[in-house]
Formats: sequence, structure tokens, C-alpha cells
Amino acid sequence: MTKLILWFLGLAILVLSIAVIARPRIARDMTERLNQTGYAVSAWARVTIGLILLLIGDTHAWNILFNVLGILMVLTGTYMLFIGFERTKALSMRISASSETVLRLSGAIGVLLALLLLSAT
Repeated sequence: MTKLILWFLGLAILVLSIAVIARPRIARDMTERLNQTGYAVSAWARVTIGLILLLIGDTHAWNILFNVLGILMVLTGTYMLFIGFERTKALSMRISASSETVLRLSGAIGVLLALLLLSAT
């Protein structure tokens, strides 16, 4: 079950990150289409994924990596819930309106994260 969760999470991050590297406009489009339901699902998904990573961290040799990633995911999800929809969307719009290089760099970081998750299984 743990390997299945890691593979699913790693592949989802990898596909989305490669798409952002190939076409940075995808990140802008997703930000513009963000509504309150998608916002709530995204925030709670980050919290849930973070908790899963924290649980997985106890069973793998790379426990420090999974614990750090889990804590970061929980913190980003709770921060999103704390500051609310409007401020989160404004922050996302500001980030996605930056240069394509910044968006591609964030996609490259996502690819590295996904490869770490996939290699940990």
C-alpha cells in the first residue's frame, strides 16, 4: 500500500511538473481557474498528503526526507487554510505572473521531488 501511494504521488507530481516545464502557461491557467471548492480541496489534499508522508517516513530508510516533506506539506496546507481563499489566490497569481524561468524552475524542483519519491520505493 505504501509503495502504491508513493508511486501515485510521484507520478502525479512528475506529470504536472513536466507539463509546467514544457508549457509554463499551464500554471497560470490553473491559477486563474482556481475557485473556492478547488482551493479547499487543494489545501486539504496538501494536509492529507503531508500526513501520509509523515506516516511513510517511519517505515522507510529515507525517514528524514519524508518527515521534512511531510511537515512542509502540512504547513503549506494549513497556511493556505489560515490565510483564506482571496489571499491565497492573490499570492498564486503573483507567483504565476512572474517570468517563465521562475515557473520552469519550480517545475524542475517538482521533477526532482517526484524522482526522489519514485526512487524511495
